[in-house]
Amino acid sequence: TELGPHAIRVNAVAPGWIRTPMTDRHDAAGQDRAEAAMARISPLGRVGEPEDVAHTVLHLASDASAFMTGQILRPNGGVAMPW
Repeated sequence: TELGPHAIRVNAVAPGWIRTPMTDRHDAAGQDRAEAAMARISPLGRVGEPEDVAHTVLHLASDASAFMTGQILRPNGGVAMPW
């Protein structure tokens, strides 16, 4: 509340499973199994790519989100949606 009058917005990005070196810790077969398991539970049917998170951050940095503050955006392909 103290930053709002200065037009400073505070938001966060909390991504789900994103294909990065951090998630590539398994051997190739183990990695394929892990990604397939995540894709099966994702409503979009795939794991995330770094570009998916980058697009979310670009949106937050743009004027399109000028009225957005105090939010946590979760680019996760819908994995955390309540069904």
